[in-house]
Amino acid sequence: MTIPNFRGRRALVLHREDRNQAAIAEQLEKLGLQVRVRWPVAKAPAHEADVMFFDSDLGFDGLFAWTGSPPPLPLIAVLGSEAPGRIEWTLAQEPAAYLWKPVGSTGVFTALSIAFHSFALRETREAQRRRLEVRLEREALVLRAAAVVMTRQGVDADEALRLLRHESMRRRLPLEIVGDLILAGKWLPPASNRKPRRPALVARMSGGRSTG
Repeated sequence: MTIPNFRGRRALVLHREDRNQAAIAEQLEKLGLQVRVRWPVAKAPAHEADVMFFDSDLGFDGLFAWTGSPPPLPLIAVLGSEAPGRIEWTLAQEPAAYLWKPVGSTGVFTALSIAFHSFALRETREAQRRRLEVRLEREALVLRAAAVVMTRQGVDADEALRLLRHESMRRRLPLEIVGDLILAGKWLPPASNRKPRRPALVARMSGGRSTG
């Protein structure tokens, strides 16, 4: 992992004016970030920054413009209080890193590095989860279409999937598009002359040779 370079990034510091705010802004500027400081503030929008620091001691519901979770950019909580209510509220904002008060002459670079790294990991995992969901939805659609073919044409699972794959290759369309056509009643393979066998579990949707 290379040492990150934050030059040119936009940082929004949501913090009241005090020595902690000044220390954060000074370190950010030394690292080459474009710094904006705002307080008081309500509904801070994500598009104004690449990273946000926020004072968790004075944070409140409605501090950020977005609703729900996770946040759309890396958040760094600036913590002073260990009161359970403050900790609970801070954790609910899902910060990617933390900075403890009093803020000295160091610490911001580490917080930035952790925040961007954690945020990137979360984005990667979320993208993987979405891809898995899409794949499972497509597989379920093809299974439903195969079940229609089995019922209407009196064939087993392997033969139904073979017919779907054949039509997919013939039309040069993804398998799930052919499945959509079947479920919409817009296409059905020609009746097979093969004798139906006892239906098998539709488990071989990708790869492998058909036994039909």
